[in-house]
Amino acid sequence: MAEEEAPSSGSLLCSINHLLQLPEAADQKEAVLHILQAARVQPAAVMPVLVVTLQQDGVSVWQKVAVYHSLRAMLEHGLEVEPVQDLILVASKQLRASPERGVPRELQVAASSTLATFARHHFNPIMTELQRQLRPFAQPDEFLLLTLGKMAASNVYGCVPFLGITLTTLQTTMRWMEDGRRRRALCMALEQICGAIRIYLRSWERSSHPRLSVQQFSTYLLPFYACITRSWLPGSDIQVKLAILKVLGPMLRILLTQKEFQAQIHGDLSLLTAQYENNIEALHVTKILGQILEASLVNSNPIPSRHVEPLAHILTHQMQRPGQHGRENYAEITHIFLRLARSHPSELLGFFQVKLDENEEEVRVALLILLTKIIGAQLPELWSRRQLCVKAIKAVLGDDTLRVRFAMLQAIGKLLLAGYLEKVEGWPLNYISLQLAISAHQLCRSTPRLPLGGLEERAIQRASMEALQAAVASGRATTQELWAKLLAYLMQPHFTGSATSLCHTLRLLAEQRMRRAVENGLEAVGSPTPQELLARLLGLAVSPFEGSGRGAAVLLLLQALRPEIYKEVAKQWWVEVPAMLHLLEGHSKYTLEQAAWEQRLVEFVKKSLQRSQEGSWNLELGRELVKQMNNYPSSSAETAFLYKALGTALSAAGDVARVTLYLQELLLHADYTDEVQREGLCWCLAYCGEGQFPATLEALRRLEEETSEGEDSAHLHFNQGLPQPERGRVKSALLLLYSCATIRAPQQQLLPHLLTDVLPKILHHYTTSSLEGIIKAAPLDALMSPAPQQAMVALRHLSKMPEALSREENRELAELCLGYVFALPPLEVMGSASKVLYTGVVASLAELVETLLEEKEEGGDASSEWVQEVFQLLRDWLISEQERERARAMQLYARLLQEYHRRTTTSPRISFGQYSHLVGALGPFTCDALGTIRQAAGDCIRTLLSIQGIVTPQTPKGRREDWKLRRIQQDLQSEGRREVHMASFQLAKIVICTIPYQEILTFVCSLLEQLGTVSIFCDRAIIMWFEVTVGERGPDMRGKICYLVAFICSSLQRSEYPAQRLSLGRAMATLSKYRLKMVCASLLEQPLLQDRAKKELWAALVTHTENCASILKYLLRRLRAGGGIGEVLAGLREVIVGLNDCAKLLPLLPELCHLLLCQLSREPDAPVPERHEDDVTSRRLSVCVLQATFNKALPEAARELDLGDAWQFLVEPNSFLKGVAQLARALECSGHPLLDKLLLLLLPSLSSSSATGRDLSLVFCAELTGHPSLHKPQMLHLLLQRLLSKSRNGDATARLLAVRGLGNMAQCAPEEAKKQQKALLASLSEAAGEAASLEVAAEGMLALSKVLGCLGRRHLRRTLWAVARQARAHLQQADDALRAAAFELLGHLAQVAQAKHIRGFAKEVRGASAALLLHFQDPSPAVAKACYTAFVSCTPFLSLSELTLDMDPALLMGVSGTQRSLLMGRVCQQLARTDPELLEVLTAEVLKYLPCPWEGIQIAACKLAGILAENMDLRRLGRLDLRPLLQSLRSLCSDHCGAVEAAATEAINTIEQKWQVAGQQGGCLVRPTVKNARTIFCEKQRD
Repeated sequence: MAEEEAPSSGSLLCSINHLLQLPEAADQKEAVLHILQAARVQPAAVMPVLVVTLQQDGVSVWQKVAVYHSLRAMLEHGLEVEPVQDLILVASKQLRASPERGVPRELQVAASSTLATFARHHFNPIMTELQRQLRPFAQPDEFLLLTLGKMAASNVYGCVPFLGITLTTLQTTMRWMEDGRRRRALCMALEQICGAIRIYLRSWERSSHPRLSVQQFSTYLLPFYACITRSWLPGSDIQVKLAILKVLGPMLRILLTQKEFQAQIHGDLSLLTAQYENNIEALHVTKILGQILEASLVNSNPIPSRHVEPLAHILTHQMQRPGQHGRENYAEITHIFLRLARSHPSELLGFFQVKLDENEEEVRVALLILLTKIIGAQLPELWSRRQLCVKAIKAVLGDDTLRVRFAMLQAIGKLLLAGYLEKVEGWPLNYISLQLAISAHQLCRSTPRLPLGGLEERAIQRASMEALQAAVASGRATTQELWAKLLAYLMQPHFTGSATSLCHTLRLLAEQRMRRAVENGLEAVGSPTPQELLARLLGLAVSPFEGSGRGAAVLLLLQALRPEIYKEVAKQWWVEVPAMLHLLEGHSKYTLEQAAWEQRLVEFVKKSLQRSQEGSWNLELGRELVKQMNNYPSSSAETAFLYKALGTALSAAGDVARVTLYLQELLLHADYTDEVQREGLCWCLAYCGEGQFPATLEALRRLEEETSEGEDSAHLHFNQGLPQPERGRVKSALLLLYSCATIRAPQQQLLPHLLTDVLPKILHHYTTSSLEGIIKAAPLDALMSPAPQQAMVALRHLSKMPEALSREENRELAELCLGYVFALPPLEVMGSASKVLYTGVVASLAELVETLLEEKEEGGDASSEWVQEVFQLLRDWLISEQERERARAMQLYARLLQEYHRRTTTSPRISFGQYSHLVGALGPFTCDALGTIRQAAGDCIRTLLSIQGIVTPQTPKGRREDWKLRRIQQDLQSEGRREVHMASFQLAKIVICTIPYQEILTFVCSLLEQLGTVSIFCDRAIIMWFEVTVGERGPDMRGKICYLVAFICSSLQRSEYPAQRLSLGRAMATLSKYRLKMVCASLLEQPLLQDRAKKELWAALVTHTENCASILKYLLRRLRAGGGIGEVLAGLREVIVGLNDCAKLLPLLPELCHLLLCQLSREPDAPVPERHEDDVTSRRLSVCVLQATFNKALPEAARELDLGDAWQFLVEPNSFLKGVAQLARALECSGHPLLDKLLLLLLPSLSSSSATGRDLSLVFCAELTGHPSLHKPQMLHLLLQRLLSKSRNGDATARLLAVRGLGNMAQCAPEEAKKQQKALLASLSEAAGEAASLEVAAEGMLALSKVLGCLGRRHLRRTLWAVARQARAHLQQADDALRAAAFELLGHLAQVAQAKHIRGFAKEVRGASAALLLHFQDPSPAVAKACYTAFVSCTPFLSLSELTLDMDPALLMGVSGTQRSLLMGRVCQQLARTDPELLEVLTAEVLKYLPCPWEGIQIAACKLAGILAENMDLRRLGRLDLRPLLQSLRSLCSDHCGAVEAAATEAINTIEQKWQVAGQQGGCLVRPTVKNARTIFCEKQRD
C-alpha cells in the first residue's frame, strides 16, 4: 500500500526541480531543507534524481550547488546515499573542468567538498577515481589536488597506503608546474598531507596497514621541500609564497627529525630570511626559523656560526617593524634569540656588544629588552659569560633617552635577580638612584608639559622601584647605605607616587635586617626620627587604595618596623594591624567610607599613644604631623586627618603646661581667613579636648586675650598687627573653636567649665554675627552641645537692643536658625541627652522667631500680618521632600499660632483674606503621609478658627464645634487612610462654610497652588477639598468660573511637573461636573493657552467626567454656529482622542463627519499663494478630528485610509475630492452603519446650488453607485447626468473621479447606463485619449473595461476597433498605471469580441503581439500580470488557439527569464506553422522595443529577435531587411548592463548565422555587411 502511495521517480524529479526553481538570490538552505525532508521519506529514490539533476546541462550553477549541499546534508544526517558511482564520475568531471569551459569555481568547490565528505564512507572508489585522473608528467587539475588534500585530512589512516604513489606522481609534475593556482593548490594539499602524516606518526597503531616510518615519509617529502624552497619561493608571486611558507611549517616538523637532512635545511636560512623583504607576513617566516633552531637544539646539531650574526641582525630589524601580528611575531623572535643564546652564546653577546656601542635608540632598546629576556631565562650556558652581559649593559649607561633608561632599569633588575651582580652598591645603586631622582624632579613639574603627560617618567620610576625590590629580594642589598637611602626617599614628598613600592621594599629590607640582627646586631640611622617616619606613614595611609594599595603597604611596613623602631608605642600593633588589613581586604575605594577609615586610623594612633607617659615623644610627633601638612593641599583628606591625629597626639601627652603652650602657639600662628584651616583647628581641638580639655580652654583663653582690643599683653604685636576685619574673623573663629572643643570632652570635665568659662564669654564679648558662626559651625549629624540653644537665646536678647537689625536681617537670621534645627536627624536615632537638648533648642527657636518677626502695633491690624509672615517664612520647609522637615515646620507653626492666639484679645484678629489663604494652604496637609504632620495641620486650622472667633468654647454651640474638631483631630492621627480621608472631608466641610463670599476665589486659588508641591496624598486632599467647595458653595462660584478656569490654565502653563499638571486637570474636571457649559466656553476662550495644556485639559474633562456626550454635543453646536473654529476643532480632537469608550461617539458620528466634510469642502477665502494661515490650520485640524474619529470608531477603515494617504489628500484643497473618494470606498468596505446616515445627510447637496457642496456629494455618491439609497430612477438619472457633465468640465481631479464614477455606474446600474450609452462612450473615449493627464486616461480605460458589458451589439461593433486602437497606443507609455489599464482593457475587449468583430479587432491585436510577449518582464508587477491576462484572452486572435499555457505566471515574470524564453519559442514555432506573416509583424514590432528604458524588456526583445530568426522560414527571412534590427542590436552591445549586452550579442549571432544560411540558398534580397559578436567584442576592447 505504501508503495502505491509513494510518488514515482518522475513526479519526485518534478518536485525536486520545483524546489530548485527558487530565485538565485534566495537562501539555498531552504531548498536543501526541503530536499532533505524528501530524502527522509524516500531515501533510495532521491539520490538518483539528484545525480540526474547534476548531469543535465540546462540546470543552472545555483541549482547544482544546492544539489551538492543537499547530498552532503543527507550524508551528515545518516541517510542512504547509494549508489555513488555515478555521483563520483559527475563530480570528478566537474571539478576537473578547465576555466576555459566556463565552469564556475563555486561549482568546483561544491563538488570537491562533496567528494571529500563522501570519502568518509566511500573512500576506495573515490580515491581510485582520483588516482586514475592523477597521471605522471601531466599537469594535475587545481581542484583535484585540493580534493586529495581534504581526503587526507579527513581520513588519515585510509589514505596512508596511497601516499607513496600520490607523492611520487606529484614529484613528476611539479618541475613543470608554472600556473600559480596549481602551485597554491599543491601547497595546500601538501600542508594537509603533512598534517595527516604527523597524526599517523603519533597513533600509527590505529592503522590496519603496515607501519611506515618517519624516515620513509621524509624521503618522499624532501624533493618537495627542495623544489618549493629553491625553485618556487624566489620567483613566485605573493600568494604562492604565502602558501609555500604555510606548508613549510608542517613539512619541516617531519624533515627536521632526521639529522641527515638538517645541514641541507640550514643552508636555506638565507633564502628564508630574504622573505622578510617581500611584503609577506613576517610571522610565518619567524615561525619557520624558530622550528629550525629548536630542532638544532633538540638534535644537538647547532646551525653554523656564520649564520648567527646575519640572522640576529635581520631579526633585530624585524623587532622594530609593526605588523598585523606584531606582538606574536615579537614573542617568536624572542624565543629565537633564547635558542641562539643557548647554541652560540659568545657570538650572540659579541653581536649585542657591537650593536649597543652604536648610537641608535631603537636598536639599543630592542637589544636591551632581549638581554633582559635572556638573563631572566637564567640559561646555564650564560653563567660563565655573565660578565659579558654586565659589560654589554654598562655600555649604554650614559644614554639619557627615556626608552633606553627604562630598558636599562629592567635589565639591571634581571641582573640582580639572576645573581649576575654580587651586590647592588656601586654603579647599579647609583644608576637607580639617579633615575629615581630625575623622574621625581620631572614629575614635580606641570604634567601637561611632560611627554605623554608624564606616563614615561612614571614608568621609569616604577621600573626603578622594581629594580630595588629585585635587589632586596635577591638578598644582596642589606647594607646600611641602602636602608638610609630608601628611608630618605620615603620621606620626600615627590616620591609619594612610589610610596607603595618603597614601603614593600623597606618591609623586605627590614625583615632581612632583623634576621641579620640576631648575629651582628643593628646599626640605627640618624634620620628620619621615629616621629618623622610615623607622621609620614600616617599621612600616606589616609588614602588606602591609592597607588595600588598604599594603605596596606604602610601597615605592613609599620608591622615590620615595630621590633626595631617602635618597641614602646607598638605594643598593640600585632592585633590592630592585622585587623585593619582585614578591613581593607574586604573593601575597595568605592565601598569603604573615607570617614570610617579615618576614624579607624585615629583609633590606631590613640591606642598606640595612650600608654606613653612621656609628653615629649607625643609633642615631637605633633610637630612632625604639622610639618607633614605642608606636603598636601590644604583641602585634602590627608590634611584634615593630620589635624585629627595632631589632636589625638596632644590628648595623649601627659604634660598639660606644654600642651597648652603648643596649642597657644598653633592658634596664634593660624590663618583664620582660610576656612579649611579653621575647620582643621576645630578637629584638632575636638580630639585634644577628649584628654586635655583644661589645656584646650586655657589656650583659647589666651588667644582671646591676645585678640582683645586695648589690652596690654605680652603679645601686643600680634594684636596690633591684626586689621579690624581679620580681628572680627578671629572672634568668629573663637566661637567656633569653643563649640568644637566641647564636642568630645568628657562630661565630668565639660559641665564645670560650660557655665563658667564658655557661655559667659560668648554672651559677654561677641555679637550677632559671631553667634551665627556658632550655629553655622554646629554639626548637623548630631546634637552634642547646648551651644546652639544658648546662641539662639543670646540672639533673642541681642535683637531687643537699641541697635536692632532690620526686618530683612531678622528674616535671614530666622531662616538660618530654622534651617539648622529642621536639618537635625530624626528623634528616633538620637540619644536621650540629644532629645533633651532638642526640646530646649525647639523652645528657644520658637521664642527667637517670635521675637524676630514681631512689630510694634501702630494702629489697625498691623499685627495680623505676623501670622502671614511666619507662614511665608516656613513655607519652604512645609513643602520639603523630607518628612521630618515638614513635620517640624508644621509643629513650630502650630506652636506660634497658639502663642499668637494667647497674646491677642480682639476678634477677628486677622483679615478674612489672610484667613482664607491660610486655611486653603494648610488644608491639604491633613492627609499627609505622616501622622504628626496631620495632627499639627489640624491644630493650626483649629487655632485659626479660634482666632477668628468662629469656634468659641465659652458657648454651648462653640463647645459642640470644639468637641467635633477634637474628634476630627483624633481621627487625623489614625493609621488607616480611610479614617484620615473622612476626617479631612469633615474638616473641609466645616472650614468651607466659614469662608466669606468675597474670599471664595482666594481660598480656591490658595488650595490649587499646593498641587504637586508636597506628595500624592496631599494632591488627593486638594481635589477632595476642591470638590467639597464646589459642591457646598456652588451658587457663590457662579460668577467666578471664568476666573477659576483662567487660573487653572495659567498654573498648568507654568508647571513642568507631571503630577501637578495631572492634578490641575482633575480640578478642571471636578469643576465641569457642576458647570460643564461654562467650563467648556471658558476653556475655548483661552487664546494664549499652549497646545500641550489644551490637550491635557480636554483629556482630563473626558477622562474624569461622565458627560462626554454633553461635551461633544456642545462642541458640535459651536462648530455648526461658526466662529472660533480653530479652538473648537482643537477641542474636538482632544476630546475624541481622550475617549475611552467609543460608544458615546457613535450617535453623533454621522453629524460630526458631515460637518467636518462640509468644513473642508468650503472654498478658501484667498487663492493658494495668498491663503491665510488660519484656513490652513483649520483644514489640518478638521482632518485631524476626522482621523481621530475614524481611529476610534472605525479602526479598520482608518488603517485603509492611512495606507492610501487619504488624510494628506483631504488637507490640500486641490486633492480634497480624492480624499473624499477614498473615504467613501473605505466606508463601503467596512459596512458600518455610518455610511447610510452620512449618505442621507449628503444626498440633498447633490441638487444644491453650491458648487463645493454639490461636488462633495457627487464624488461621495460616485464611489457608492451600488448603494440601495441611490437605486431610485430619479436619483440614478440625476447622478449620471452630474457625472457626465463633470467628466467633460472641471479640473483634472474632478474629471478623474467623474470618469471613475461613470465606470461604477456602468457596473452597478447597467440598465441606466445603457440608456445613455452613446454619451457615456463619448465621454469615456475622450477621457481615455486624454493627453494632458495620464491619470484621467488610465481611469478612462478602466471605465471602458466596465462599460463594455452593458453596450448593445450595434454600439459594441462600432466601438470595438476604436477602443482597441486607443488601448494599443498606450501599451508603451511610461506611466505604470496607464500601461496596466491598457493591457486590462485589451483583455476585456478580447473577451467580449465576437466572430463578426474579429477582422478589425484582430488587426489591432496582431499589432500588439510584441507587447503582449515582451511585457511579461515589465518592471511593474501589476503591468506584467495584466499583460499575462490579456495574452491569454488574445490567443484566439493571434492564431494560437492550439497553444497550451501550462506555465506558472510567476515563473513567466521571474528574473531568470527561462520560462519566458520557452514560451516565446513555442509561440514562434506555432506561428511558423499557422501564421508566418505574423512573425514578420513581430520582427517589425520588436525593433520598437530595443531602445526602451527598461532593461528587462530590452533583454526579452533581444531574445525574441533571436527566436524569431530561428523559427522563420529562410525565404521569408531572406526577403526581410534586417539591417535596422541589427543596427539597434549592435548599439546595445555597448550597454552598461552586462545582461543586455549578452542578450544582444547572442541575438546578433543567431540572426547573422540564419541570414547567412538564407543568403547561401539564394533567398536573401539584401546582403548586409555582417559583423559577428566576436568582431564587435574585439572592436570594443580595441576602443
